Amino acid sequence: MTEHRVGEVCVRADGHVVYALIDRPAVRNAIDDDVVTGLAAAVDLAERRRARVLVVRGAGGTFCAGADLVLLDRMRRDPSRVERFMARLGGVLGRIEHGPFASMAVVEGYAVAGGCELLLACDVAVATTTARIGDRHVEYGLVPAAGGSVRLSRQLTKARANYLLLSGELLSGDEAARWGLVTVAVPPDHIEAAVAGITARLASRSTDAIATVKHMLDNSGRLPQSAALDRERALFTEHVASPDCRSGLAAFRDRRVPSFS
Repeated sequence: MTEHRVGEVCVRADGHVVYALIDRPAVRNAIDDDVVTGLAAAVDLAERRRARVLVVRGAGGTFCAGADLVLLDRMRRDPSRVERFMARLGGVLGRIEHGPFASMAVVEGYAVAGGCELLLACDVAVATTTARIGDRHVEYGLVPAAGGSVRLSRQLTKARANYLLLSGELLSGDEAARWGLVTVAVPPDHIEAAVAGITARLASRSTDAIATVKHMLDNSGRLPQSAALDRERALFTEHVASPDCRSGLAAFRDRRVPSFS
C-alpha cells in the first residue's frame, strides 16, 4: 500500500483499489484548484494501475460542501478564470464517470452543490442515513456548472430533479436512497463495513469486464437505442476473446469461484 498527497487530496493504492481522500475538513472539503489537481492525480493512478475501483471520500466526516465560494468570489472578477476552473472540475468529473474502473462515493455529512456533482459522477454511492445531499446552488444565487443539472435530471425523475435544482432542498441519506440518488444508505456506525464489503465485491471482478461494461453504459446514455444495442453486441464479441472471459468461463465449467489477475 502506498500513500501520497497531491494538492489537497490524499491518494493511496491498495491492490486493485485506489483511494482518494479530499483533505480540507476545516472548510468541509470545499473544492479548489488543489482538490481538482488531487482528484485528477487519483484518476491518473487508477488508470495507470488498471485499478478496478476508485473510492472517493472526504476527511473529517464530510464528503464535500461544493466549490470553495471564497475562491469563487475572488475568481468571478475574471470570467475566464472561472471558466477555466469549472472546465477543469468538469473534466475530472467526466474522467471519474467514464473511466475504465468502478467509481464509488462514500458520503458522510454534506454532499452539496459541487459535492453532489462529484457524487453524481460516481458509479456507486454509499451514504450514511444522516448525510445531507442535494444541489443547493440556488440557495446562494448560484447555478450548477460541473454537470449537476445534466446528471441529476438523467438520474432522477423530471419532477424530483427539477425540485432539487430549483428549491435547493437537501435530502437525508435515507431519502436519497429512496429517490435513487445514492445506491445504499446505512447507519453511521455501519459505514466502514458497508464500504469495505462493496469495495471488496467490486475489486473481485474482472478488470476487462468492468471497463467493457463502463463503455456499454456510456453508449447507452449517448446513442439511440438501436445503435447502443448494436454496439453492446460488438463489445461483447470483442470481450469474449479476452483472458478474463476465458478464465471466467473455465471457472464456471469447473464449478469454482473465478479469480482474475
